[in-house]
Amino acid sequence: MVKPENNIKKIKLHSYTKAFISIGIVILINILFQYIYFRLDLTQDKRFRLGKPSKELLHKIDDKIYVRVYLEGDLPSGFRKLKESTMQLLDELRLTSGKKLEYDFIDPLEAKNAEDKQNIYNQLIEQGLEPVNLEVITEGKKTEKIIFPGAIIYYKNLYIPIKLLQQQIGVSPEQVIHHSIINLEYNFISAIRKLSKPKKQSIAIIQGHGELDERATYDIFNSLKEFYNVERIDLPKYKVGILDHFDLIIIAKPDSFFSELEKYKIDQFVMKGGKVVWLVESLLAEMDSLGTTGNTTTLDYNLNLNDMLFRYGVRLNYDLVQDMQCHLIPLILNQGTPQRDFRPWIYFPVVFPTSTHPIVNNLNAILFQFTNSIDTVGNKNLKKTVLLTSSKDSRLIYHPATISLAETSQQPDIQLFNKGSQILSVLIEGKFTSLFKNRLSPGTLQSDEYGKFRSESPLNKMVFVSDGDIIANQFSRIKDENYPLGYDRFTNQTFGNKTFILNVVDYLIDDSEIMTLRSKDFRLRMLDKTKIKREKTKWQFINLVLPVIVIIVAGYVFNSYRKNKYAKRKKNES
Repeated sequence: MVKPENNIKKIKLHSYTKAFISIGIVILINILFQYIYFRLDLTQDKRFRLGKPSKELLHKIDDKIYVRVYLEGDLPSGFRKLKESTMQLLDELRLTSGKKLEYDFIDPLEAKNAEDKQNIYNQLIEQGLEPVNLEVITEGKKTEKIIFPGAIIYYKNLYIPIKLLQQQIGVSPEQVIHHSIINLEYNFISAIRKLSKPKKQSIAIIQGHGELDERATYDIFNSLKEFYNVERIDLPKYKVGILDHFDLIIIAKPDSFFSELEKYKIDQFVMKGGKVVWLVESLLAEMDSLGTTGNTTTLDYNLNLNDMLFRYGVRLNYDLVQDMQCHLIPLILNQGTPQRDFRPWIYFPVVFPTSTHPIVNNLNAILFQFTNSIDTVGNKNLKKTVLLTSSKDSRLIYHPATISLAETSQQPDIQLFNKGSQILSVLIEGKFTSLFKNRLSPGTLQSDEYGKFRSESPLNKMVFVSDGDIIANQFSRIKDENYPLGYDRFTNQTFGNKTFILNVVDYLIDDSEIMTLRSKDFRLRMLDKTKIKREKTKWQFINLVLPVIVIIVAGYVFNSYRKNKYAKRKKNES
């Protein structure tokens, strides 16, 4: 008969052996996974998977990238979610780059005193981060808190700030956070690409036809200059070919006649693969003209560009778009003491992008001023993508039209605003045919003045916008101060004009497909607050009480099983 003591020793030895083997396997797995890394994205919309352009760029990085993220400390729930998503993305970028990326989360409110805190704020603003003033409700009390929802990326001797919070007018806070999380990958990868590009591309802002001056384009000029070589080119002064070394040109609100030679310079730039941003209006209508008499009449700019634009696939109509979805303008009311009153101005459409194209996807509302409608025409081989439209509650008034500030005191008749959405911006892609094909004689083409003529472009693309002021920043002559593009100093609202223009430029001259990351999307799965309130007790029981009951029952079953097992074994041994 086997002694019970020997049986117990065998059972203990067997248990210890299994335990040591299990521990050894766990240690071995941990050692292996220090050298082998993989993650499985089991989400339906693959929200945690990096795009192909991101991976290709990170594999090419040849130096350390350091990121400082200013999302730390006591944050509201929405910003905590943004912080967690940012951290997850940075972990993914770090591992994909071969651990060349390092990051820190910093709380700018950690400063010991008010003076140090203010110095940090000023430094962050100088570096390009924008503060956000939050109202935090704690125990029924409202307190204001300034945070900087942004990051600064350092690479070699350069740095670039990025905004993590993509604010949008008329959008719920939950949707704003959601859209901000969607755009995280694009924002970080786009910034890293701009920092790591070995050679800056070149942009020319065309002058010589009454285009917007340096003051009106101050902000966009300096914003573009951070990443591109930017020059102002007086087109009439130069020969054909002056634009050849540029990658893109911007034509912003010309107001005078283009000669055939000047059109030829632009045309041949396009035929050689150059990109163009057309910010062109057909009718003159300005707020300055309304300031003295309160009335003005539209005038034809007579730019002599209609045939050229038609050949490239668009037609600017001789009308003005009125939109019920519009911005406010300040009026001075002289009733005793002068007072400023804000009233809707149907000539200033506020456009909420609805397209999912990368240029405008999830973009903030964009402000237009005295804009024309656009029609797409001509070559069916050209791909035409509508980027921006007015709201469905729009109407058109035709040239010549009288505009009066008295319209602000009248309630618009909604029944008249029945023309539906009007095209205000369009992207045209494909092979463009020269305006001058079959128009120039062989003798003319042999002239040195015209250079080597090309009748068709390679695959190319350009963007048309029927409002030049979309790129113009406000400024104060009294204070000698320039305001950021998109910011309205009268209402303190910030529109998406600047981001729109930067996206247009990036899309036209970026061949890395990074802009496609802006098309990334995943569903916002909102909690049903009514259902939560109704089923609160049930889910509290499931989450708190049920696990305890399960553990107690499992413990009871396990102990009963052990007792029965060893009782049978003792019985057999005896």
